[in-house]
Amino acid sequence: MKRILTTLSTALLAFGLGATQAVAASPHFVGTPKCDKSLTTGLRCTGKAAGLGNSPTKAFLRADSVEADYVCVNPGGNVAPGQPLVFQNVQGPTQNITPHNGQITFDVTIPPPETPDPSEVCPNGNWTVHLTGLTYVHVVLHIQQNQTDILTWDFGTIDPRADGGDAGVGETAEEPDHSGNHHHNEWSGDRSHRIPAARG
Repeated sequence: MKRILTTLSTALLAFGLGATQAVAASPHFVGTPKCDKSLTTGLRCTGKAAGLGNSPTKAFLRADSVEADYVCVNPGGNVAPGQPLVFQNVQGPTQNITPHNGQITFDVTIPPPETPDPSEVCPNGNWTVHLTGLTYVHVVLHIQQNQTDILTWDFGTIDPRADGGDAGVGETAEEPDHSGNHHHNEWSGDRSHRIPAARG
């Protein structure tokens, strides 16, 4: 009898481990991740994922570049176009998440870049700089465990809207790629490679 119980316990334990591994081995997004954008908060993307097991998980956004458009206002109130800037290799803050029953809810951002010195984008340093547009080029959402991507979502390029307001990815992004396998709050971009964008 003891031998039968031991065999049954071993079988149940193996089944439980197998079920856990099965859940962890099938990461996927629940629905479609959504993004909105504003000049004050930058880019924000939210959503859910499941099948992640119980390992600590990280989520963050990365963009090939962020293009910022500015206008300049002089002490007399006159407005002039500012020099656009491009920030290369930008990564937003990392969100650390503990899965519950293999599921997470993420809320990640790429904030607006720091306001440049007027001497960088305006006729001289006495002007005031105002941000008027943001374009996020090739934005990818990364979900990682053990420093390895377990899920990614490619939002493509998220363009500015004429009114400068919030923009949903459905209106502005290229066709997404739903790849499935392959908060300190800082702006992380390569400022040393910041270059003027072409002016129209």
